[in-house]
Amino acid sequence: MKKNLRKIPPEILRKLKGIKSADIVAACSVKFKASALRNGVLKHLGLRLTPSGLLIISPVIPPAKQGRYSKINTDGEVIIRRDLPMDTSYTSVETPNWGDPYLGYHTVDLPHHSYKREFKPPRESELQVFSPITKPNLTTYVISFRVNEVLRKSSKEFRKRLLENLNLLQENVGASDVEAANTRVENYTKSLHLSWEILPPGTKKEAIQRLFKGRKASQQAKDVASDRYDFFMTLNPQKLVFGQSGFRRYFGALIKNDLVVFENIEYGNAVYIMFEKWQELSKKSRIDLLSGKFGKSFQRVQHLKGWKAQVEHIVRSKTDPAS
Repeated sequence: MKKNLRKIPPEILRKLKGIKSADIVAACSVKFKASALRNGVLKHLGLRLTPSGLLIISPVIPPAKQGRYSKINTDGEVIIRRDLPMDTSYTSVETPNWGDPYLGYHTVDLPHHSYKREFKPPRESELQVFSPITKPNLTTYVISFRVNEVLRKSSKEFRKRLLENLNLLQENVGASDVEAANTRVENYTKSLHLSWEILPPGTKKEAIQRLFKGRKASQQAKDVASDRYDFFMTLNPQKLVFGQSGFRRYFGALIKNDLVVFENIEYGNAVYIMFEKWQELSKKSRIDLLSGKFGKSFQRVQHLKGWKAQVEHIVRSKTDPAS
């Protein structure tokens, strides 16, 4: 699963501003490949993919072994109060009178200083788990997760508790997000969309590190990313774009504000070239995009022989008035 978050991600802070509800929960939806579920990616939460379909246990307390925040959730934690003055304690020892045991012994109290320690009991927060379709023989399953603690925005502890709950999700499902507390868990899948990061090109090494940050990547995936970086740079991009939806990583080139080229590095078999309002369009599912409802708002180029030349031709037609 992903590494812990050091701070609340900017995209989540932006989403919080758009949520009118005063009460928030840490929640997310993630797409899992059937093969990953069969291999036990969520077995620590009791989820199994069997010949009868996806078996879900809900609610479930994440096991302590999943990470720091999961352990605190089940075992509590000892906090060293370095913000308070040290306490002075004494240890009593017997020492010879004048250093000579033959003269007898006397008691000496030796002082030592230490910070106060407080024990915070475990919260034992549970995860609610839901999947809209659990029947067998699917290639992917969308599963929603919600930490059962409702957080009020106006609370002094809001950001601290939110970060802890986001990390509880990170450690156990590899993703995190927020929803209004009154949103039904069945509706979380609506927020399963690409979240884009737009950055200056930088070096190939920097781009690949950013693309796969927080997770291990196969050498094949890294080789594909390296090849795509080289190709995208031939398109003279203003910026590079990095996207994520569940476990899927997307990488592309922003040629201009209304023209972006991108693809799913690990699972994709096609490049998408999107035009007006591409950030909104990229949130649509593959099925929606191929339904024909979005007309000429994008073009899809499969990875067949000559696909790079085809992409270059489309980009030139959108950037060169003489084409």
